[in-house]
Amino acid sequence: MAKPLTVVTEIIPPYQTKNEDGSVGGYATQVVRRLFQLTGQQPDIIPLPWGRAYLMAQKEPNVLIYSMIRTVAREEQFQWIGNLHTQRFYMWGLKKNFDKPFSDLSQAKPYRIATSKGYGAAYLLAENNFDNVLHTARNDQNVGMLFKERVDIIFSSEVLLYNRIKKLGYSNEDVRRLYEVAPLSRELSIAFSRESNPHLVLRFQVAFNYLERTGELEKIRRQWDIIER
Repeated sequence: MAKPLTVVTEIIPPYQTKNEDGSVGGYATQVVRRLFQLTGQQPDIIPLPWGRAYLMAQKEPNVLIYSMIRTVAREEQFQWIGNLHTQRFYMWGLKKNFDKPFSDLSQAKPYRIATSKGYGAAYLLAENNFDNVLHTARNDQNVGMLFKERVDIIFSSEVLLYNRIKKLGYSNEDVRRLYEVAPLSRELSIAFSRESNPHLVLRFQVAFNYLERTGELEKIRRQWDIIER
């Protein structure tokens, strides 16, 4: 008997949010639920810590995982459904501390930088011999430390940063983009585990293409303000 379809994700507003009733909401979840409508299935979405969700998608068949950054290393490990949003990553600082953006990554070396453990930014900084780096457990923590001036620079996409700033009660007007970190910019995608039923995967790929072709995906993006400015 074939393994039933499992859907796993983590809570990262505004892509995945937790509703008052405990269910999962957010932009990416709305897209996933729409895909299930188009394919005639009922999703049971399980929010998990990212490590557990990712391990399930690596090891078990018929697991749908979202939202996952599509990297070269992951390309052959999963079956990809579609791109939810292309995240462009930047270094950010407070406007009062920086008059203008950087022209080169190395200009950030004298400053105190916070980044979350295990994230791409942490590896990038290590590869480029940055030594004034604080590794944190949560991205919300980085934003709070920036506004309290315990660090000078953090990494984030615009969508995630503005959502966290709002959540913490600060203002978007107080931050400045300092440098676009192109190596960290990636597609945020929906994927199936490698050993998933190919017919099931194809149905979801066709449904995702329909959302793109009809403009429905773009409409949902704008409902959630998933746009770069």
